[in-house]
Formats: sequence, C-alpha cells, structure tokens
Amino acid sequence: MGPQPHAETTWHFFLSKKPLQLKACLSKEIFYHGEPIPVTVTVINNTEKVVKKISVSVEQVANVVLYSSDFYTKIVALEESEEKIQPNGSLTKTITILPLLANNRVKKGIALDGKLKDEDTNLASSTIIKDGIDRTVLGILVAYKIKVKLTVSGLLGDFTSSEVSMELPFRLMHPRPEETDGTGKESGQDDLVFEEFARQQLKDEIPGKDNIMESPSNE
Repeated sequence: MGPQPHAETTWHFFLSKKPLQLKACLSKEIFYHGEPIPVTVTVINNTEKVVKKISVSVEQVANVVLYSSDFYTKIVALEESEEKIQPNGSLTKTITILPLLANNRVKKGIALDGKLKDEDTNLASSTIIKDGIDRTVLGILVAYKIKVKLTVSGLLGDFTSSEVSMELPFRLMHPRPEETDGTGKESGQDDLVFEEFARQQLKDEIPGKDNIMESPSNE
C-alpha cells in the first residue's frame, strides 16, 4: 500500500510573534479511479491573522518526454471550505475530494487513459517506471498531487491576503491492473492517449502541424 503521505509547514508572518502551522495527510498512497480521497488538514493559527479559506485540489502533472521535457499542470478537482480560523485558534478537518474526468467541464490539456468519445474514459493513471525501462518510450509521464492552500487575511483585508500551501504526492490507479507487457504499461490497454492534450501542445509550439500526433489505437 505504500507509506501514508503527510506533510507540514510553518509560516511566519510579518509583525506576528508566533507562526501558523499547516499539516495535511492522506490515509494511503494509492487511490483508485472513482474513489473519494479524504484529506485531513490541521491548522494551528498562532498569529494575529484570520485564516479565511482552505482549498484542496488535485493536480495532474504531465511530463512530455516524447518530443520534449515540458511539464503541464492541470487542476482536475477542487474543494473549498470557508470555515474561518480566528487568531490563536486551531482546526482539524477532513475534506473529501473526487478527481473525475466527468467533473471537468474543460477537458483540454488533461491526459487521459482513453479517448474523449469513449464513455469509460478515465483520467490518465499514474505512470510507474520499472527499472531498466527507457522513460521516453512512455511518451508522457503522469503524476498526481494534492495541494492544500490557506488564504490568510492581511493588514488591509482582502487586498493584501496571502497564501500558505503544501503538496502531497499520491498515485491514481485502476482497481485491478492487468499483467504488464514489460514496458511498465498494462497489456491489452491502449497506450496513453494524448488526444487534445498532446495535439494542442504541438499545434501551439509548431504552427501548421495539426496532425503530427494521432491518438494511438489497437487495430
């Protein structure tokens, strides 16, 4: 199952004698497609400021290694809590977030496990690279992380609000992976489909090259 992801940070504000502490943890490292992800957040506010909002998001990070080494980050799920934490107060709260392709109105730029026209298409699974495998043969390396962000009041109210954030990496996988074919991919499954993602990136970088990369498919 892997280690239980957790992180914490301490933030010192100007004119505040004591810091703000932010802690977050997940119950496990691997979550399956369609499985809610509970994120336990603890805020210890020893400052004179008010924590106005807690935001929890899932970010998909795609590293395109096929033709470059660019990174593209896309928020695929977002939950917010506006429960305020007053000065010298604390709060422990579990915020549940569910990363689903269907919940994203704008799908451009999201790496998928299938084609957009297919009903059972998921967000791309996390890439697992086995020892000895050339990472470039995978085309795109996909990773996920939970980002926890606090919005903290400033001296002039909303005009000078500041943010404190941290990240927790995790893996998004299929419930029952098939046997792999030795390349680190699931056999019998189409290669990671770039669809609008890679095609649009190529069009942006190389004008006029609309059909450089077609969606791979098994005949």
